[in-house]
Amino acid sequence: MKNHKSGMTGSPYSLDPPVANGIFNRISKLEERVELLRGNGILSPSTLKKYYGEKRFEQVAASNALEGSTLSAGETELAILKGVTITGHDPAYVRDALALDNALQRLVDIAQDKNSPTSLDNLKELHTLILGNRSGAGMFRTQPVFISGSRHRPPETWRDIMSAMEAWERWSERYASLAAPIRAIVLHAWLAHIHPFIDGNGRTARAIGNLELVRAGYPPVIIKKKERSRYLDSLGDADEGGNLQDFFEFMLEQMEGSLVGLELSAHKEEGYDALLARLRQEQKRRLEIWMTQVKFLALNLAETLQERISSLGGKASLRFYEDSLDLDDYIALSQGRSVSRSWSFTIAVDIPSFRSIVRLAWFGFRSPDVIKYLHQTNGPALYWSVPNPEGSPRWITDTTQSPQYVELTLLPEDLSQWVVRDRHNAIEKISPAQLINNIVKDLLGFEPDPG
Repeated sequence: MKNHKSGMTGSPYSLDPPVANGIFNRISKLEERVELLRGNGILSPSTLKKYYGEKRFEQVAASNALEGSTLSAGETELAILKGVTITGHDPAYVRDALALDNALQRLVDIAQDKNSPTSLDNLKELHTLILGNRSGAGMFRTQPVFISGSRHRPPETWRDIMSAMEAWERWSERYASLAAPIRAIVLHAWLAHIHPFIDGNGRTARAIGNLELVRAGYPPVIIKKKERSRYLDSLGDADEGGNLQDFFEFMLEQMEGSLVGLELSAHKEEGYDALLARLRQEQKRRLEIWMTQVKFLALNLAETLQERISSLGGKASLRFYEDSLDLDDYIALSQGRSVSRSWSFTIAVDIPSFRSIVRLAWFGFRSPDVIKYLHQTNGPALYWSVPNPEGSPRWITDTTQSPQYVELTLLPEDLSQWVVRDRHNAIEKISPAQLINNIVKDLLGFEPDPG
């Protein structure tokens, strides 16, 4: 792959050199996989048509859901193909689904031109389609806007907006030969940063990012509602500090996941199986129990930590990622298949005159030792990561810093009990209360009296 580091020049963003190396290596591997898929005849026209047909309504529903729509992918399909009025939903969501579908169909047409970089004309055309008949379609705003939950203040006047968007277009033209993931990420984040329209900025930014990907032969990225917090947080970090690391890492995860889907679609066979459908329903029930127990663990871990360190002036902070494991991921983990690391929660401890402690809990599949302990039963497990002192990726797995246990999973026959594997590879069953107490003791390195 070309040296793409200069691609940040002319944009409001930067990447630290160690971070950039890691990111560009990941992009290089993505490019190789796309080239392999596109170049060896695996993807027949019928396979591509089927894949994009399946993703069409999911993409519309997911992008609109990030803006508040309550329509499912199935309801979106009915609204678009049948013109069905979906009862129980705001009629505006049906209108938005139709408009975004029109825009995304047009996006595919624009992407056929492989030689013309994304322009302001492309942007305004897609925005016009996304907004439909509403005022302001395809027009840069002439009044200030405020982004809910963000300290970032976009350009206020039409002149400032126009100047920023012209710089956006110049960058697109100058770096037309950059790898598609880089262009997609920078143009997406920069457009969201400028926020040039009164409405529809998020949907338009995501469409522009996917235009870059589709033009280069990548599948479009679908950002699910469960990932909304990470998506907005990473955009917010870029807005405030100009560092795109978190947004790069988030979006590359999405691209990798989408590419896995396209690779699987090239090989799988279609067909409905009633037995599998019933099994899927049972898996959904077990997923709900699993997520309830994980949330209980996270909340009580944070509460117990706070009780232990309050007398020292300390503070324990929890960030729980709601719906961070969906059914498809759960099934994949239960089959021993990898999924992109789904974040479960982060826990942070700050005590005056003491080291700061931060850990990320994420979902993977069970290790061979735990599977053997559970009589060959696979399933999801929690693992720990710590901040990477070298910067990229943001988190790394270091079992020496896992709090007491390197792997946690629920007992299959009793989902209220935990099975844990410690740093010495010893495995045991343990109650939630004892699990929390042991994690707290190991995290702190001492056991202060409560209160």
